[in-house]
Amino acid sequence: GQHFAADALRNFHIVDESIAGTVRQYIAELTKNGLPIDFAVVFGSQARDRSTSLSDIDLLVVSPKFDQNRFRQDVDLLWRVAARTDSRIEPIAVGVQQFEEDDSSAIVEIARREGQKVYPAL
Repeated sequence: GQHFAADALRNFHIVDESIAGTVRQYIAELTKNGLPIDFAVVFGSQARDRSTSLSDIDLLVVSPKFDQNRFRQDVDLLWRVAARTDSRIEPIAVGVQQFEEDDSSAIVEIARREGQKVYPAL
């Protein structure tokens, strides 16, 4: 069983602290703009450790507000705040329930499997 543990650890990559900091800053800005965020999930190259500093930050932005409706202005806000915070952020709006229960979205699946959650700073 020891071999397996080493493998599992090798595949587990902690998102770079500067990326996590950027994401927390982004979440804080969204919250300030009236969009409640439960957490965000960094996935794609930043989560797999194949990233360079120029790689996009693929980000699921998980908010209870997105379970009800995805309003155009909320999605616009995600992109506007991303451009202001860090232009590498590529936000995807996802509801909390959707993140927990949706089996039809490939992106949600991937983010669940390999993504790393970043919670709002307290």
